[in-house]
Amino acid sequence: MIRSIKTVAIIGGGPSGCSLATLLKRKGYTVAVFYLEKRPEIIVGESLVPAIIPFLRELGVEEEVKSYSTYKPGASVWVNKDEEATSPFSFGGGGLPPYAYNVPRTKFDKTIFDLAVREGVTFFNQVARLEMVGNTDEIKLSDETIQSINNFFNGQPDLIVDASGRSRTVSRLLDIPTKEGYRKDIALFAHLSGAEKIEPFNIHLHRLEKGWTWRIPLPGRISVGVVIDPAHLKEYGTTKEEQYDNYLKADETLVKFTRNAKRETGVMQYNNYQLISQKMYGKNWILTGDAGGFLDPIFSSGLFLAIKGSFAAAEAITAGTEKAFKKYQDFQLYELSIWQKLVDTWYSGSLFTLFKVGQEQMNSAIGRFIGPHMQRHLTRIFSGEAVYKSYSRRFLNFVLGPMIRWMKVGRLHNRTISDLEIK
Repeated sequence: MIRSIKTVAIIGGGPSGCSLATLLKRKGYTVAVFYLEKRPEIIVGESLVPAIIPFLRELGVEEEVKSYSTYKPGASVWVNKDEEATSPFSFGGGGLPPYAYNVPRTKFDKTIFDLAVREGVTFFNQVARLEMVGNTDEIKLSDETIQSINNFFNGQPDLIVDASGRSRTVSRLLDIPTKEGYRKDIALFAHLSGAEKIEPFNIHLHRLEKGWTWRIPLPGRISVGVVIDPAHLKEYGTTKEEQYDNYLKADETLVKFTRNAKRETGVMQYNNYQLISQKMYGKNWILTGDAGGFLDPIFSSGLFLAIKGSFAAAEAITAGTEKAFKKYQDFQLYELSIWQKLVDTWYSGSLFTLFKVGQEQMNSAIGRFIGPHMQRHLTRIFSGEAVYKSYSRRFLNFVLGPMIRWMKVGRLHNRTISDLEIK
């Protein structure tokens, strides 16, 4: 069955919605984006991965993003407060640029929004009211909404795209089943001045006594976030500001980096980083970006998946066939599941174990043989490439399981997994 799609309503004016609007407008579709101007002071997802760069180039915005961002050459992971494993993106090889950017999200989001405006996309600064059509999975814009936009679509749009982010407008309306991660952490973060400088400007990820922290160098500031079980924060205050400020003063690792820092922004809080809708499209709608699924921020995959998803959605809409929409759904679910497995290696301690085992075995014959491969494919986790290279996936599965056992370090492995699990 081929769908006749000429008009598209997009719910949400963030990067995913505006990227998709731009792509569809370039293809000749009539597109309108419903959005609200209110945006948080700061937004999670400030550290990009190299895998997003080709999409920024295709959109035509890399140079603008570069002009206000911090060049990001790699990632540094701290197994504990004294042990660091650094992966320059250049170690990953492959076909991706050996860099990314750390971006002030308000500026980045405005770049993508302004691009859509320049491309001629129509924007309506209002909420789009959606309604179910009978007991089906078809939805429509309310009569009130149609009237408020002066019947822009000459009736109902042919397709409604939910790019509303964590609001998950369509999923909530249709009560779409979801798959949740086993962890229920929250993230608290803010921008600091006067914190310990980071050079080169890698993202730094640290294990804490409880939870973990990110440090992202931005122009003039450093974004410092804490991802932690909310139960651990109760003793540090009743408000998010009290909890954040007091925890920075209490944890030994955070004190080292932030003792002379000043908080320049409010404290933002995000809940539950692991929620995936189990249906991505219906009779006349499709989900993209966080509206379809979002994960823990550990590997900086969120903004990349949002932008990449908009390109995949544009391909499905252009094809207009049931097969194309099914392919879109299957790949989105597959992609999120693979990223989730990588996230789990962080929290279980497996990734830390691999770093430690690798360091201790590098002088052995097997270590010298497999070391370059390990370095390359571990780096690809942080560049975003590991998920899309079948060899990288197979290699990581091997080194995270059979290889460790084969190297007869089971005793070390068991102890390290227990010691390095994120609590």
